[in-house]
Amino acid sequence: MNILVCVKQIVDPDKIEYNSTTKTIKRSSQHLMNNPADLNALEFALRLKDIFPDSRVYTLSMGSLECKEKVKELIELGVDEAILLSDKRLAGSDASATSYALSCAIETLERFDLILCGDHSLDGETSIVPPQIAEYLGICHIASVVDIKPKDKDTLEIVKKVENILAKFEVKLPMLLSVKKDSNFVRFPKLSFMIRALSYEPKVLSLDDLRDIDVKRIGLEGSKTAVDDFEKEKMESISCKIYEQGSISEIECIAEVILKFI
Repeated sequence: MNILVCVKQIVDPDKIEYNSTTKTIKRSSQHLMNNPADLNALEFALRLKDIFPDSRVYTLSMGSLECKEKVKELIELGVDEAILLSDKRLAGSDASATSYALSCAIETLERFDLILCGDHSLDGETSIVPPQIAEYLGICHIASVVDIKPKDKDTLEIVKKVENILAKFEVKLPMLLSVKKDSNFVRFPKLSFMIRALSYEPKVLSLDDLRDIDVKRIGLEGSKTAVDDFEKEKMESISCKIYEQGSISEIECIAEVILKFI
């Protein structure tokens, strides 16, 4: 089974700064991290590889060459090959242009039985890149996946969660699945993989390496959406009141409210 996982390198949400001129996020390499939901998707891919050891797990990222160090961290988890699509012409791509570029890269690479993505990135929060990639590739897509188990090499049992409802599917490959954040526990790096990562160089692709890509559809110029302005949300001040001695009825009332959220 050939499995591809799309992993985005994002700026740590606590360190995000915006460029008021380009209306884009400033991407400082020292604050980059791999998108958490994408790592949950990767964990499912590695679990399938645990069951089918002859499977190969690839990752595909898109960003500047500064992302290479974070891409190498994926090797530490057990990824076989990490690929970085990097080209200055991609700068400023919105979700539509990004999904187009990624789908062109996937079509240029070898055939994949399963493509996994996180269902959203913590910086963009659009959740539309995975279904758009599936549309470009002409394969089916299921979102909000919280569990993946193999029935055989060609069939998977999928659990999708919407609100408090769990829906189970049996799907035939090829398929693209987008995985919800925190749907599993991401494994720790393994020593042998960490040693491999020390000398590993991710495979870097430029737009010139992709087949049949229309460069007019990528980058800032090729994007269908643009940010007009940024504005910080005004937070209401929250006061805290301390009761040193409360009555039994007051304590029971507070406990009842807390229990509703547990």
